[in-house]
Amino acid sequence: MTENSSLLAEFPTCPRDVQDRPRVFTSASGAYVTDKSGFCWIDFDNARGSIVLGHGDPRVVEAVGRAATGADGTATGWSPRVDAVLERLHALCGGEVVGLFRSGTAAVRAAGLAVREATGRPLLVSAGYHGYDPMWYPSDAPLVPNADGVVDFFFDLGLLAELLAAPERVAAVVVSPDHMHLSAAWYRELRQLCSAAGVVLIADEVKVGLRYSPGLSTAELLNPDVWVVAKGMANGHAVSAVGGPRALLRPLKEVSFTSFFEPTILAAADAVLSRVATGEPQRALREAGDRFLCHARKALQDAALPVEIAGDGTFFQFVPASEELEYAFYAAANTEGLLFYAGDNQGVSAAFDDAVLTDAEQRFTRVCDRLSAYAGGEPVDEAARYRVAWNVMDGLREAERDRAATDGMLARLLDD
Repeated sequence: MTENSSLLAEFPTCPRDVQDRPRVFTSASGAYVTDKSGFCWIDFDNARGSIVLGHGDPRVVEAVGRAATGADGTATGWSPRVDAVLERLHALCGGEVVGLFRSGTAAVRAAGLAVREATGRPLLVSAGYHGYDPMWYPSDAPLVPNADGVVDFFFDLGLLAELLAAPERVAAVVVSPDHMHLSAAWYRELRQLCSAAGVVLIADEVKVGLRYSPGLSTAELLNPDVWVVAKGMANGHAVSAVGGPRALLRPLKEVSFTSFFEPTILAAADAVLSRVATGEPQRALREAGDRFLCHARKALQDAALPVEIAGDGTFFQFVPASEELEYAFYAAANTEGLLFYAGDNQGVSAAFDDAVLTDAEQRFTRVCDRLSAYAGGEPVDEAARYRVAWNVMDGLREAERDRAATDGMLARLLDD
């Protein structure tokens, strides 16, 4: 398959080979996926973090299969599953009202536009990745709104303070939490800035919500006015949610779409939400991820490879010292069948049991052996840390810097 030979109009994010062609997978089970050649991979990508329980989780399969027969509601109209999903989301994440969508991208856009309409203020101040949506693309110059009235502060609280100096123009601050490169203190300061300015705070927890705990990962740190979750909701099935005060989300009243009541999606969400509410899947994947990281850090150290690891077992990211080493690292991982999300965050699933972890550890040791030519190289520096963080955050990692350093770093990273 090549880009020119495919009928698909989009160029989707997915694992690719060295020719930039999509890798074709024919089956998946638990922590493993199998490609068309029969080669078995251990999946650390997990549909960009959506597969929390593992591929083909039996309880999700049973719920979806039953719904597909028509025995559990209909796409024509309301079913008890709608109320069940809404009630579970309300219990886990709060909010006076909850809205349902099919993708995180759509949900975040809807949240931002609803709050803009409700407040009557023109600007959305943003940090982080909010989906493949031109609405959020940064303008040509920092601190200048784009054509959609969005201005990016790139996770720099100094820049945010400047933008909030005129709070009467700001409808909301929209931020995608990242727990690999930002501390709890950073979030508390963000909350203080928004509260002092009287500006609505929207937490785009599409990626991290429900994965770290049974609810929002920033519930206590940010206490957001409006929240969005998606990837942890249905183990890869297409659903997302927005929650918050009725007054702020009133503009969503007119939102509807043909597949709103699609029973298999609601069944998957209900089954997954009931599981994540216990906290057990999150505990299992955190413990599995922590065990793998303990082995990976030691293997990298023993091989004298200049690669750091940011984050913890829930989500983590490799930080190679150079782009050359980064390319070689992911190439070696591909050879050993470790399906990493190249350059981005890695996330295990709750299906990583002892046997899977032992297999993954052995494969990772062989990855390090393959990289012996890079042993003893220059260590990871601040430039590498900023570069790798930018890949996952679309912004600047937390670090001490003045405005001149911020401007210089943005100029370099935006130019790349």
